[in-house]
Amino acid sequence: MRTNETTKFLEVKNLVIHYETDNGVVEAVNNISFKMNRGETLSLVGETGAGKTTTALGLLNLVPNPPGRIIDGEILLNGENLLKMSPHQMQKIRGSKITMIFQDPMTSLNPIETVGDQISEVIRLHNKVSRAEAAQLACDMLEKVGIPAERYGDYPHQFSGGMKQRVVIAIALACDPELLISDEPTSALDVTIQAQVLDTMWQLKKELKTSMLMITHDLGVVAETSDNVAVMYAGEIVEYGTLRQVFKDTKHPYTQALFDSLPDINKNVQRLIPIKGLTPDPSSLPNYCSFYDRCKKRMEECKKTDPASVDVGDGHLVKCLLFASERSSHE
Repeated sequence: MRTNETTKFLEVKNLVIHYETDNGVVEAVNNISFKMNRGETLSLVGETGAGKTTTALGLLNLVPNPPGRIIDGEILLNGENLLKMSPHQMQKIRGSKITMIFQDPMTSLNPIETVGDQISEVIRLHNKVSRAEAAQLACDMLEKVGIPAERYGDYPHQFSGGMKQRVVIAIALACDPELLISDEPTSALDVTIQAQVLDTMWQLKKELKTSMLMITHDLGVVAETSDNVAVMYAGEIVEYGTLRQVFKDTKHPYTQALFDSLPDINKNVQRLIPIKGLTPDPSSLPNYCSFYDRCKKRMEECKKTDPASVDVGDGHLVKCLLFASERSSHE
């Protein structure tokens, strides 16, 4: 049973994940750390290839092996290290304590099983209930996500993209998980229904008091849903803080560049400001600041060292030499 405490329950320490291929080692996640309290929403933000999804798969110990391998780190859930659990123990964790909504509902649902059976299967795997009870609970979950219970016996192909994603949300939340990982859940949907799906997720999250790790590149979604924000670049967290700290007191040049590349309805501009260049090749990362080649504020010193994360005040962490002298390095 879930406890009522509101303190830290998830802690990721120095997580390192590599993909080891014949062409070299891809350093997908590089020594990242973060914490989450119960009921909070943390957003992982960054460009494609930043390591956001690999981080999420690492939390579930689902990094495909081979070629993926968790090299180092700890993932503590209620004080227990998930990386030291057996496959059987992790099966009990997935779906009950930690669940994940993937980007494309088409690949998340079994096309030859009814949506109701797919929801009830999760319930029966993690709860001691009869088939009839599981079916009733599945009907209740369909109603909660805005789908009539009468559609229990329908197949995925009979639903629109938005409705499929609602079914996936119902599956993810069927067992009242402690942590919901949401990997760009609306990226495959039409813009007209993205807001509806996000609103459904948000309402259920509050109702079930579930913590959420949101993976997205949409800063508008982050502003609407998040308590804390972690900005990822080249497999590292380059800025971390509360929503207000990151949005109103932006520090890292990469985070500033992300905001500058967005349209602003309060400004009359002819062209947006893109971030020039490309993200570094994760199979040959530099031994200095990974954002150096694209940074407008770079200094010669930036090419000589890989900066440590610095606390610039109230837990606002920035991985940049511009702030190295402001506070002591974050341990």
